[in-house]
Amino acid sequence: MPATADHFAKEAERLLSDEVLSSAFDRVRLEALEALAVADAGDTKEVLRLQAIAGVVTEVRSLLGAMIAASGKRDGGFDPNERPA
Repeated sequence: MPATADHFAKEAERLLSDEVLSSAFDRVRLEALEALAVADAGDTKEVLRLQAIAGVVTEVRSLLGAMIAASGKRDGGFDPNERPA
């Protein structure tokens, strides 16, 4: 049985509101940004690795938010693609 947009939205809301997951995301991103601030600018591989870590955390949160928005949950259930009755 394929998952529905509503199911994804509910799970995304649950994940975004989970304190442990949010704290882990914050810590991983902060540690990557702190390491990036003191990284040798000539070490391209390390700079790119740290940027990627911070970027992935941001993108995961954005994707979860997009799943919620796609279901219309963030705007009271308004679906701009639905025709009025």
